Amino acid sequence: MHLREVDANLLVTLDALLVDASVTRAAERLHLSQPALSAHIRALEDELGVRGFERTASGMVLTRAGQELRQRARSVRAAAGQVGRGA
Repeated sequence: MHLREVDANLLVTLDALLVDASVTRAAERLHLSQPALSAHIRALEDELGVRGFERTASGMVLTRAGQELRQRARSVRAAAGQVGRGA
């Protein structure tokens, strides 16, 4: 799983979904429709060739690959934040 060439907007969407633990709340926070947010997550999964979430009747649950993706995405976002601060 390589994040080097992943659209940064997809990582923002992933982060919002992980923080909010709800497609509805994450979509609202990002000013997206629920279908658009779901499309971003599918695009990220397709780009990486993994399923990050198991879709269930009660919501979305992280898969093992999703847990790894979460860790890598956080590292990328932290590094980007350091670059933005001139560190």
